[in-house]
Amino acid sequence: MAIKLPRFALLPMAALVIASGANAQTTSDAPVFDKNDPELDVLVEACLGMEGVGFIGETDTICYNAPIFPEQFLALAELRPADQIIISSPGGNVATARIMSRILDERGEPLVIAGQCMSACAMVLLPGADELVIDNTAHIAVHGIIMLSFADWYGWLRDGEEPGTADLMTAAMGYNFPYTMYRSGQDHMVDHLKGQHVDQDYIELLNDRMRTDADAHDCRVAPDNYWGMIDAAHLDAYLGERITHMERFIQSWDDPANNIYKDITTPIGAQTYIFDSDYAAAKCG
Repeated sequence: MAIKLPRFALLPMAALVIASGANAQTTSDAPVFDKNDPELDVLVEACLGMEGVGFIGETDTICYNAPIFPEQFLALAELRPADQIIISSPGGNVATARIMSRILDERGEPLVIAGQCMSACAMVLLPGADELVIDNTAHIAVHGIIMLSFADWYGWLRDGEEPGTADLMTAAMGYNFPYTMYRSGQDHMVDHLKGQHVDQDYIELLNDRMRTDADAHDCRVAPDNYWGMIDAAHLDAYLGERITHMERFIQSWDDPANNIYKDITTPIGAQTYIFDSDYAAAKCG
């Protein structure tokens, strides 16, 4: 069986110098990309044309083109071993996504990220993978500014109002149920990254960027209605040793290849956006 090396181990020295510079920030001007793989292109096109979970025709490639829900990932767990799993998902709940991440760990196949990898796909499945391929069709985005303290969360839609003593006590005892639900996602995220040996800055830096863009914008939505795109330099910095092949993929809202989300979202930064329905519901625009 051939051993697949991390992509940086296969690059010439000049490319490694460029890549190491890219790792110093998450908006590198010159990320290093691999050439598109024609055989993978065929499989990805077939997968993106499918719905649900199953093998692509007579191949040994599994297509997971579905939300991260128990019905779908339990079906995945029952399939025979494959050469690789192509994942395209709008995401799901972070807590349940951790169960799917454990299933993928137990299966052990390389993951190919193609099409949309949103929410829990980007936040849980991606950093949970041991061997990653990033296809040129990938649009990877985390969901929500999830790392706020209680005081920041409380003041988010209250014009910066600070919580009182009673509010702080109620939250500390777990009786502020909206915040308890919010904090649950935060705790799951931190625990998952720790368990997968991924630096917490994987989510913290994205959280900070979305918050900076939100602070600079003249209208606010709820913290969980922001979306932050992940670029190649960020993946290289935090998951680089796990990536064996990375093609040029969609990394900013104004990318010409960002065909779907441009029509239904409002950008508030180069890589931060809000769905139009949430923007309108907050009486923005």
